[in-house]
Amino acid sequence: MAFIVIEKFIISLTKKSETKLDKLILENCPPSLSLSRTKIQDLIKRQMVFDPQKNDALTSKTKTTDLEQVFLYLDKGLQKNLIPEDLDVPIVFEDKSLVVFNKPANMVVHPVKLSQRGTLVNFLIHRYQDTLPTTYDQFRPGIIHRLDKDTSGLIVIAKTAFCANALIAQFKSRDVKKIYLALCIGNPVDNLNKIICKPGVDVLEDNSIEVKTYVRRNKTNRETMEVNSDQGKLAISRFRIQTIYDLGKDQKLSLVSCEIETGRTHQIRVHSKYIESPIFGDKLYKLNRREDFELEKFVVSLCDDNRRLRQILHAHELSIRHPESQEILSFRANLPSDFSSFLSKLSKYKTS
Repeated sequence: MAFIVIEKFIISLTKKSETKLDKLILENCPPSLSLSRTKIQDLIKRQMVFDPQKNDALTSKTKTTDLEQVFLYLDKGLQKNLIPEDLDVPIVFEDKSLVVFNKPANMVVHPVKLSQRGTLVNFLIHRYQDTLPTTYDQFRPGIIHRLDKDTSGLIVIAKTAFCANALIAQFKSRDVKKIYLALCIGNPVDNLNKIICKPGVDVLEDNSIEVKTYVRRNKTNRETMEVNSDQGKLAISRFRIQTIYDLGKDQKLSLVSCEIETGRTHQIRVHSKYIESPIFGDKLYKLNRREDFELEKFVVSLCDDNRRLRQILHAHELSIRHPESQEILSFRANLPSDFSSFLSKLSKYKTS
């Protein structure tokens, strides 16, 4: 049975250059707590920050002039409920500050209600015990960004709080280069006259297709995201056709590289559907066209195996600035076996 262990931390407010409560606490917090300003704001909202003299919960409007100490109540015991697991997750790069993995498909990054075992975090707990920083929360040690369960490829993990904060800042300021490979249904260029009329779609000088839209949670199906004209978060994707496979009867597949400037939930999958070339095997974002179903059935028969079909999407390249050395590090992850198997079987249909 899972339970939450609450620990109390006393924060002495010796530095007083800030007047807002959350900023003041952040300024005086020891680095070992790995607390962000957002996390502190959440603790204040949840009434987990107290004035020890009055024994009252503090609010964001509390005057900080006379405060000398605050009590923070943190659920530090949550991590102890995670089960360490020795899983097969290939390491692409590792040093004292960070580690880059080639995450397999069918692996959730961190535990959720329906996936408590077999996650990347279960493996991290096994490999690094409790040494990784918990910048987001106790269930996500070292996690900087995420990949969908069925998306394979590169993911970077921070091993120190300094590295975590620096990498989070890089992702937030869009200084990280991320390129994915996807096997898409159809050829977007064939429908260019149609999709170019859609809001946010443009063809750039290098002939890549840029999709720049807002993306938000679908109100009727909360599992999915959708393009919206003015609500949600800005998402920017650039698609470039690498190879076209012509299977006859107007059925085509495209190997597409996609560079994303932002990192919204399901971003590439949503934008692929928006330009009417959904990712092959993607059950959430398929267009429900009869010809797509027939195409999927034919391609799966080519591979002649019993592997579970998933969206064929792979985080192929990643470039970051090392937080310590400031050196630009660039990584490339090998394609997983199912992806490479599809490409091998499709090679005889290659047209460009």
